[in-house]
Amino acid sequence: MLKSGNSPSKILVTEKWLKKNQNLSKQFDESLLTLVSEEVLASAISTVNPDGIAALVEISSIPNYQFNSNDDFVLVLDRIQDPGNMGNLFRTALAAGVDAIFLAGGAHPLSQKVLRASTGAVFNLPFQRYEGTEEEIINSLLKSLSELSNEGFKIFSTSSFNKSSKNPSKPYWEIDWTKSTVLILGNEGRGIHKKIQEAFNETITIPHSELVESLNVACVAVPLLLERKRVAYTSNK
Repeated sequence: MLKSGNSPSKILVTEKWLKKNQNLSKQFDESLLTLVSEEVLASAISTVNPDGIAALVEISSIPNYQFNSNDDFVLVLDRIQDPGNMGNLFRTALAAGVDAIFLAGGAHPLSQKVLRASTGAVFNLPFQRYEGTEEEIINSLLKSLSELSNEGFKIFSTSSFNKSSKNPSKPYWEIDWTKSTVLILGNEGRGIHKKIQEAFNETITIPHSELVESLNVACVAVPLLLERKRVAYTSNK
């Protein structure tokens, strides 16, 4: 949060935390600090073993998505349900230089479990979360994706590795990552929604051993997002 430039409206700290983190506490405006007992802090948050500090943040300080002509990398998360996966995806996306995230429902990025798993990445990445019935969510997402496609973005869906398929997906290293890109990752159990697959049918995959049926969505994101980062880095040299 400090790196993002956002300032919390209140910070709850224990005396024990203050003694251990005097240098860090100096980075906060003293007027924001409220000294509380460990019991009070534990009752205020859901963490089983609190670190001794908690921040109250205004929702208005979270970056909302607005299209910028300089944006060239958007991540779409289709109905990701697990908060740990969602948080890790935000964290990896921030590391890889993703400009924005589109969320088709799923775990809410402002839930405590997602915030903890993201280690603060949610505060640094603009996102747009589509809400409503599943049909409304997917239709709204498709409209946004069509707009990006019209802006020149290449849209790729991920798929499970199946080398015996009649129409096999391309290995992720064979596509042109230098183009403005949208990468779509699907639900842990159901994958990418059928309507999205039908509208944008260019797919990529991560080849792996046939002894493994599929990979966890948060694991899939790492090589794909960082490959795009690698290509962008080397092409700018």
